Amino acid sequence: MQAHLQLSFAPMWPNVREIRERVGSALQDCPSQLRSAAIMTSSELVENAIKYGESVPAAETVTFVLEATLDRLCIRVVNGSTNTVGVAELQRRVQEVHGAGDKQALYFARLEELLADADETGRLGIYRVGFEGGFDLQLDYTNNVVTITATRKANA
Repeated sequence: MQAHLQLSFAPMWPNVREIRERVGSALQDCPSQLRSAAIMTSSELVENAIKYGESVPAAETVTFVLEATLDRLCIRVVNGSTNTVGVAELQRRVQEVHGAGDKQALYFARLEELLADADETGRLGIYRVGFEGGFDLQLDYTNNVVTITATRKANA
């Protein structure tokens, strides 16, 4: 399996559907479980970029990159953001997933938080990527540009 997909687009909701379709097509020869995990992860990360991102000089659009080899699958989403508080919260969640020995426990703890507080919403996607998708996450924030990278073994 080898695939490469790179797209830049305006942060608009219809682009999530296009990403899902393009990732599914690019990984059509992969096992269905891996393809489904990649589609879900791609859409979660692109949704975050659309929901929380903004155009900045160093990242005027959202950039999406998928790289698949026989051994590894890498999904990268780049977007602008001047919301340092929001990015810090995202970084905290990414670090939680990255360092978690039990990603399922993180996911279920967040679900319990959502059930316990009717006013609490969202922020489940990063945990979903780690638990359901089996991806490890890393985040870089430089010059108001958020780069989030999700990687996993292709045969895991």
